[in-house]
Amino acid sequence: MRRNSLSHSIRRIVPTTLAAFALFGGTAAVLPADAVAAGRTQPDLLVDLMTTDVLNPAEGETFTAQIDLRNYGNGDSGPVEVTVSVPAGLRTTTPYAGSGWNCTVTSATSYSCAYPQLLAGARNRLNVPFEVAGATPGTTVPITATIAPVKHESNADNNTGSVTVAISGTCVVRGVVWQDLDRDGQREEGEPAVGPEGVLRVSLLARQGQAIGGGSTTVNPDGTWSITARTELLYQVRIEVTSQYGRTVANVGDDATDSDLVTTYQTEPTVLLGGTEFDAHHGGEYVVDAGLVS
Repeated sequence: MRRNSLSHSIRRIVPTTLAAFALFGGTAAVLPADAVAAGRTQPDLLVDLMTTDVLNPAEGETFTAQIDLRNYGNGDSGPVEVTVSVPAGLRTTTPYAGSGWNCTVTSATSYSCAYPQLLAGARNRLNVPFEVAGATPGTTVPITATIAPVKHESNADNNTGSVTVAISGTCVVRGVVWQDLDRDGQREEGEPAVGPEGVLRVSLLARQGQAIGGGSTTVNPDGTWSITARTELLYQVRIEVTSQYGRTVANVGDDATDSDLVTTYQTEPTVLLGGTEFDAHHGGEYVVDAGLVS
């Protein structure tokens, strides 16, 4: 009886002793893998933001993709390698020098760029040039940047980013300026055109930063005007007239003969009037007519 009791006691004591041995650092213990990795410092590289310095480049023009990279991890990255795609419709050109990056053209479809190291929490910008070559006006072209990590990262799902660039074409923006004698907002037979003696300037304003487009013109004696402009932009027409005029009511009745001026920006020393903003696309024709009252 005493032998069996002793045997049961030993079996109870041995597992308890082994657990304590592991708890206090005994070499015989095997800890979970994540317990070993928990104290390590690791980088976490990501493509934080991608933009272009021109929103709507046209055929034959060069623009720059701006790629912001960041290390969100708690460890330094080691050397950083980034591949930047060159899609159909764009082509490579001479890479920029400086800023710590070393970029080479690896093929007709990509750049390869290297940077010595991103410290934990650090950010850096990579600038890569592209030339528009054979892209269809009015389309958007995607550019992708992918980080190839040298060290193991805490998160590898954020190593790719992209941006699309709209390829500019041309459109026509036109209209007619007339005097709305009965103030009903409709251009009717017998109501006179307002020519250069009353209209000082017609301007087409691009409403986005980093955009190329817009223009200005004068009106013809019959009150008509026309501007051929770049596309893939948000525009607004503004018309500056002499102080004897104001705008009539807008968007009343037939759209083909109504007035499209909806805003008065100033009344002295000249009158500045504006239409509704609109998106201009390749091949489009946009009409902004202006009805004036005395």
